[in-house]
This record gives sequence, structure tokens and C-alpha cells, in this order.
Amino acid sequence: MSTAEAASREKVRDRVLFVVVLTVFLDLVGFGITIPLLPFYVKPMVSEEWAGIITGLLISSYSFAQALATPVLGRLSDRMGRRSVIVLSLAGNAASMVLFAAAVNFQVLWCLFVSRLLAGATAGNLAACQAAIADVTEKHERAPAMGRLGAGIGLGMIMGPVIGGVTAKIALWAPPIAAAVMALADLVLAAALMPETRPVREPERAGHDAYRGPTRDERRREPSFAEIVADKRVATVLQMYFLTFMAMTVLNVAFPLLSHDRFGWTAEQVGYMFAIFGVSGVVIQGFLIKRLSARFSELGLVETAAALMLVGMLCAAFSTQPWMMVLANVLIGVGVAINNPSISSLASKYAREDQRGTVLGYAQSTGSWARTIWPATWGFMYNRVAPISPFLGAAAGAALLLGVALVLHKQDAPASEQG
Repeated sequence: MSTAEAASREKVRDRVLFVVVLTVFLDLVGFGITIPLLPFYVKPMVSEEWAGIITGLLISSYSFAQALATPVLGRLSDRMGRRSVIVLSLAGNAASMVLFAAAVNFQVLWCLFVSRLLAGATAGNLAACQAAIADVTEKHERAPAMGRLGAGIGLGMIMGPVIGGVTAKIALWAPPIAAAVMALADLVLAAALMPETRPVREPERAGHDAYRGPTRDERRREPSFAEIVADKRVATVLQMYFLTFMAMTVLNVAFPLLSHDRFGWTAEQVGYMFAIFGVSGVVIQGFLIKRLSARFSELGLVETAAALMLVGMLCAAFSTQPWMMVLANVLIGVGVAINNPSISSLASKYAREDQRGTVLGYAQSTGSWARTIWPATWGFMYNRVAPISPFLGAAAGAALLLGVALVLHKQDAPASEQG
């Protein structure tokens, strides 16, 4: 590759990274703006005894829609292109926030559910964003690039509640409107700046000047889920996604409850812990993951991350002093920050080039199913079994993640080390 070609490739890569990181940042800003305030939105619409249940269902509805939509959007990004899917999803995100504001202003509960379902469906663009990164990066660049994507997610988790708190002083409908405005601004940027990155195959028939998408016969031959997971490495990565989010979701439910019940922490103090969690993600994924991935394989990083998460869960479960909960939060935050870009990089490496969006879509969908199932499970276990039981369950998930990564590393060590 000539110097000019290398410079051109780097310019395209940087533009793509800028747009996709901004896109996931704003996805999570919208999520972070609405979720902390959700109980305040719900209470005027339902009786007191139903407020908590309805709030939980609204959170699950988002993940449920994301789980269904992510594979579809990933497949569409393989067929139509990454840029089209990202622009379409940003338009849907903006629409969902406007609908959310209307539901809050007029106190229409069913409209609130529709807005969360639409927001979850359009948040499925993460697979297209990851596929775009995989398209424009070399294998040795991929984990650091996925780390920057993760840093955008972490920063969105930090800024969302802050923006929501500030704009809520105007009116309860103001935070989702602020999220809609930001999504529209990103839509304009993506349409103006982001090039199409999907690899274009050569024309297969004479007389065609350019490839114009798959034929009807080619669409019939698109891989099914069964065909995708027939590759044992891809199937294993999907298991790793599920186990990762199985462990992570305990923080949303049981961590605030246990820290309040055991040490009397307030919502403000719990908020500080989530801020620390987000900062850990930004620092590691934004600055350190490149060095770590240069020195260690993705599977080695997943193993380290799983061990950190396991120790953190046990530290929280058996904490006797507040500092132990702080330490647990840091260990889990660091583990998650190392793990998530590493398994995303693995998924993109194991996928065929023409199936990256599809595979990454199924991977994100697997995580969304975990986020749909486990929050309610951890809440039930906390109230009906024992306060420490969710953390022990999450620790078991982290241990399984460690075991799966070790087995895959043993089977696939040469390939993973070459990556």
C-alpha cells in the first residue's frame, strides 16, 4: 500500500470512527436521560403499588425490542450498507424521544411503552456500528477501535443522567426532547460525513458496471441462525455475550438495593458509584485497551476480565464495610471495560466478511436477551431468596464466562494469537 493510499484509508477510518462513536454515545445519552427519571414519569400514570412493576416492564420492553431488532439491522447492514442503517436508526431514535415527551406531557401510558419499544429497536444499530468499524480496520486495530466505541457508550452513561437532571428542571418532557435534538444532529452529521464501508463484491454478470446488491437467489441463500452458530467459535462468542450481560445486569437491580439496605447509601451515593463505573469504561476503553490488546490476545483479556468480575461480585456479596462495595464496583467496572471490546473484536474476527453485520447483530441480540431476562430474575432472587443471591448468581455467570474463554483459548490459541 502506497503512502497516499494509507493516508486515505486512515482518513476514512477516522471519519467512520467519529460518526459511530458519536452515534452510540447519543444512544446511551438518550437511555441515560430517561431511565433514572422513569419512576417519576410512571407514578402520575398508575397507582403506587403498580409503579415499580410498570417501571420494570418499561425497562425490559426496551431490551426486548433491542433483542429482536439487532439481528435484523445487522443483516440489513450486510445487505443495504452500514450508513443507511445507522441513519435510519437515528431517525427512529429521534422519533422515539419525541413520542416519549408526548407520553409524559399528556400522561398516556401505552404511548410510553411504544416509545420504549421504538427506542430499543433503533438502539439495535450497535451491530451496524461495530460492523462499520470492522470494515475499516485491520485485525490488529480492531480491539482498540471497539474500545473507542465502548468509551462512547461509557461516556453516554455518564452524561445521560447529568443532562437529564439539568433539563428536568425545565419540565419533565424536556429531557427526551433534548435527546431527540441530539439524535437529529447526529443524523445530519452521519448523512454528511460517513462513507459507506460495507465491502462491495465484484459484478457477477457481464454488462453490470457496479454491484447493485444481492439478487433474489442470493437473498434466499442468506445464512440462518442455525448456519451462523454452526461455526463453534461464533456459537461460543454468543455464549460469552449472554454470560457477560447476565453478570452485568445485577448492578442495575441488586447493587443499589444491597448498598442501601446494608450501608444506608442514598440515591446520590449510588449515583456516584455508577459514575465511577462509567469513568472506568471511558479510561480503559478510550485510552488503555489499545496497549492491552497489543500485548495480550482478546481471549486472554476476556479471561482476565471474567476473573475481575467474579472477584467483584463475591466482594459485593460478602461486603461488611462500605469500602468493600466501592472496591467491588471498581473491579466489576474494570472487568466489563476490558471484556466488552474484546468479545466484540472476537465476533468480528470469527465472522465471514460478508456476514459481519449479521454475526454482530446476533451477538448484540444475545446480550439484549440477557438484559431482558436477568434484571427481573435478580430482583425476584433479592426479595424472595436472599440479598446476596443475585451476586452469587452473577459470580457463577462470570465463572462460566472464564471457563468458556479458557476452553476456546485452548482450542483456538494459534488463530487468536495471530489475530
